[in-house]
Amino acid sequence: MRTVARTTFAFGCLLAATVAGPAVASASTARLDQKERAIIRGINHQRANHGLAAVRSSARLSRAADFHSWEMLDANYFAHTSRDGGSFDERVRRYVNKRALGETLAMLGGGCGRGSAHRVVQMWMDSPPHRAILLSGSYRRIGIGKRVGSLGSSKACMVTADFSSRK
Repeated sequence: MRTVARTTFAFGCLLAATVAGPAVASASTARLDQKERAIIRGINHQRANHGLAAVRSSARLSRAADFHSWEMLDANYFAHTSRDGGSFDERVRRYVNKRALGETLAMLGGGCGRGSAHRVVQMWMDSPPHRAILLSGSYRRIGIGKRVGSLGSSKACMVTADFSSRK
């Protein structure tokens, strides 16, 4: 009987650690890779050229952005809405509660190769609605989520950038 109790207890602890583990780990991490940091540097370069303050990386916004990039690849779509049809505003507010929110998306066919960070920022700067978000003085925080996978039958690099005000 003790062996069964110990096994049940150990399994329960393992299950609890599995369920609670990712939430705890993701709360303290959300490291950006080299290309994600390069995208932020590119955005801040453009902002500086227009006399704007730099945006600073936010772990919570990065988790929101990373989730959306993953979700788009997983559900095979490209849009600001969630898989369930919810708005980006509703989705991002699950991670942060800020006054102002914005989002830009980019998709590069063939993956995230050399020069992809520069291409993503340039694509956004060449698009008036995306440019307005990048150059908005309302935003002071940014989260970047870059994922590589398949969209349809093609390899794709999906990038989500979520922006928020400071408060």
